[in-house]
Amino acid sequence: MDVKFELSLENYNNNVESFLLEREASNNLMLGILDRLTNDSDSYKKGFHLGLVEEDGELIYAFMQTSTNNWILADIDYVHNNVIRKVAAFLWESRVSVPGVLGPTEETEIFRNEWERLTHTHATINMRQLIYQIDQVNIIPETKGQLHQAKPQDRPLVKNWLIQFGVAASENISEEDADQMAQSFICNRTLYFWMVDGKPVSMVNRSRKTKNGATLNAVFTPDEWKRNGYATAAVAKLTEKLLEDGFQFCSLYTDLANSTSNNIYKKIGYYEVGSSVVYTFNNRHHS
Repeated sequence: MDVKFELSLENYNNNVESFLLEREASNNLMLGILDRLTNDSDSYKKGFHLGLVEEDGELIYAFMQTSTNNWILADIDYVHNNVIRKVAAFLWESRVSVPGVLGPTEETEIFRNEWERLTHTHATINMRQLIYQIDQVNIIPETKGQLHQAKPQDRPLVKNWLIQFGVAASENISEEDADQMAQSFICNRTLYFWMVDGKPVSMVNRSRKTKNGATLNAVFTPDEWKRNGYATAAVAKLTEKLLEDGFQFCSLYTDLANSTSNNIYKKIGYYEVGSSVVYTFNNRHHS
């Protein structure tokens, strides 16, 4: 078994794309990042690592990291536990930064156990997630308001909402990062508001693209506008728009613990296709 880094993005794409497309919605994160790296090299100026596992010259697994973010493990139909352990050992021997790991629940648990064993660090769980896919919208709720694209003058509001979204999602988004994200979403014309009487009350963003699909994220409603169905309406409308624009499906991540949002997405027509878990490693040694 050969675990290695591929230095050429083009070679890596040629090698792993069809492999990841077998579970396209579940691998939306890896595929979406590879799409960005290929088409917008400024996205990840701080570099990336592209990992492969081969057996007798045949690709059997893939993993990657951008900048100093968490490592991402691919979601495939079957992978032997030993493969994941080998990946952990390879990263440890390569002396690369491993702040955390995310991916399909079972594989990520195996990686976490092996990483803790190798490094005597301790993992904390950030979030357990479900991955959903939709191929057609069941219902568009009869909710007051309309979907509108965010404009350049909305940047301060979007920045503020992204910081609040980070708090709600247990993700620390700094002011600087939130401002950059707001600028990028608005420039790329991917962020939408649900507007009621000319006022934004909820937001949703079309984030990554894969070969056939689009991923939604940053679904957020401030407390004062909650429980009016605005987020449901915004997600349903944007999903409908993306499917009409030619995407074959949409996907999104949800917090497993948030039954409200999970029920909302199911009502619209999203169905579960995978699970994901995010672990962060700290350097505190086991006592």
